[in-house]
Amino acid sequence: REVDRIVERMKRVAKDALSDVVAEHLGAGEEDMWRFVMDAFDSEASVADERLAEQLDAAGVISGDQRLVVERRVHAALWEDVLVGLLRDEVGDAMVLLKLRAAVEDRFRYDAQGLPRVWTPSDDIDAQFATARESARALLPRLSRVVIESSAKLRLARTFFPVGYEFERTLVLISPGRQRDLAKRFAREADALYLEAKRSMVTTHGRVPPWLIVLLVMLGWNEAMAVLFNPLYLVLVCMVGGGVFVVHFLGMWGPLLRAAEGFTGVAGDHVHRLLVEAVNRTEPANVRKRSSPKQVSKRVSDAENESGTSRRSSVSRRPSKKGSDIEMEPLGNDASS
Repeated sequence: REVDRIVERMKRVAKDALSDVVAEHLGAGEEDMWRFVMDAFDSEASVADERLAEQLDAAGVISGDQRLVVERRVHAALWEDVLVGLLRDEVGDAMVLLKLRAAVEDRFRYDAQGLPRVWTPSDDIDAQFATARESARALLPRLSRVVIESSAKLRLARTFFPVGYEFERTLVLISPGRQRDLAKRFAREADALYLEAKRSMVTTHGRVPPWLIVLLVMLGWNEAMAVLFNPLYLVLVCMVGGGVFVVHFLGMWGPLLRAAEGFTGVAGDHVHRLLVEAVNRTEPANVRKRSSPKQVSKRVSDAENESGTSRRSSVSRRPSKKGSDIEMEPLGNDASS
């Protein structure tokens, strides 16, 4: 139990000391990054050996064989649980893709002085991108395996680790299958950067053809003269152009568009309300309920009967023309006849 506590304390101290070194050098992706990492590990292992000897003396461990077993156990814990664990965290899929993207951006988007590149049509963007991509791809095999040639302690792995410890297994960080998958994903991201740079170059350096400018001048000459020699048109164009310039200079297009949308909404609601009032004025105040077809036919027949009866009564009350003529004849005509 005391040995386990000692090992755990050693691991915590070593992890705090090595985490910054691993993140710094593997993040930069330098060619000699493994030399710096191995130097830091050797230094921390030496400090751990000194600290372990003091603690073993305090614990009363005097036997040389026992000390050797504990030291090798601490070495294995510092190597696999601390350093290799930190390295595997740094070579996760997301971290590797981030490192590769940063590498291609450093060479493709920035020049040797670290200034952003402004692409022009005369630049060979294809060659620059190919160089940056190949340089970034070379980082993937470099991250896939730990290089221990610069470590004085790890070169003697048989005497540094416990007997039967599989040291070679811990050196592989990224398997060949993962390397192929990461290479494909990185190629897609790199192609996206290339297309983005191409589009920015076309957008930045796109110009209106000279023949189109001449054509516009020829077609709009009469309209331009009419505006220039008509005071009303000229004042109107100056006012509109000045207002557009002020709005654009002050960056007020957003508030202006929102105000226009609000005005159109209020105007639409007002027109809708006027239309509803006009429709309501044309209809009767009390809308009758919809009648059934039988009720409608009955009302129509009743109306027809009433109209026929009224016509007959008017005819019977009207005197005939023949009777009136007879009554109007004078009596003297009969006597003379």
